[in-house]
Amino acid sequence: PSANRARQRACVAMSDDPLFDARNHFHLGHYQTAINEAMGASVGTDALRIERDVLMYRAYLEQGNFAIVMSEVQDSAPPALRAVKLLCQYKQSDDAGRQAVVASLQELLAGANAANNVPLAVTAAAIFCLEKDYKEALKCTHQGQSLEAQAMVTHIYAAMNRADLAEKQVAIMQRSDDDATLTQLASATAMIAKGGGKYQDALYIYQDMSEKYGPSPFLLNNLATCCMLLGKYEDAESHLQEALGKNPSDPTTLANMVVCLQHLKKGADVVTRYITQLRTAAPSHPWVEAYGATERTFDRCAAQLSR
Repeated sequence: PSANRARQRACVAMSDDPLFDARNHFHLGHYQTAINEAMGASVGTDALRIERDVLMYRAYLEQGNFAIVMSEVQDSAPPALRAVKLLCQYKQSDDAGRQAVVASLQELLAGANAANNVPLAVTAAAIFCLEKDYKEALKCTHQGQSLEAQAMVTHIYAAMNRADLAEKQVAIMQRSDDDATLTQLASATAMIAKGGGKYQDALYIYQDMSEKYGPSPFLLNNLATCCMLLGKYEDAESHLQEALGKNPSDPTTLANMVVCLQHLKKGADVVTRYITQLRTAAPSHPWVEAYGATERTFDRCAAQLSR
């Protein structure tokens, strides 16, 4: 009966929302399918056209197709689309460039009607999360009524190590639509934040999503994360190998693979190979920057001891 209700809700949502499929695939990490669905969606209002384009360009961004976003999103585009372009710039910038992006984003958020612009708010929150400025990220989304905004709030609370607040936010989403993909994914995020026996429950959610919609690198990485938290490193490696088969240069997969292989005590040459791939694919990735900082600290200490 619950499965039937879920299907009925999905059918109603699809009939009311021409972007339902595109949005669903985007959140599941099936970015090319999301792009295809967005391009084929029949949208009749300016607001829906903007939201379609935001979904499409964010999917291109997640694929690493930065050039498409930079060339097609004009400086005269609506604020939500300019925020996507800023997110693209942020991901390619050094520290100075990132601060310039944040300054430009603050100008966008100061504009008229910015507070009611959900695509702008969610994208802005994503940039602030990359900055680890969770206070600003929450300011963008904490009053949002959409599932997208509420899921972002859950992610922010989890990043702040506030599992209690993440769980409360998920409860709000469940009262709105317990069966929605975003609610299920947010629930898994809160479970991982809580830890302990909840890791297995989160694993079941990602398994269910993978069986329903097919495994994406996003879902496979989350499965691998749960497996590593449960100490199942061989299972995690299997999920990560499958993810690499779908996208050999995905930075998240490469970073997780480095961690997983170290736990499995694989040879240094194998681990180094993945580190090299990660550095090439995403030189500004947080893991790469942290690793580089550790290397520089080690070199300084070694130089001092050798004097």
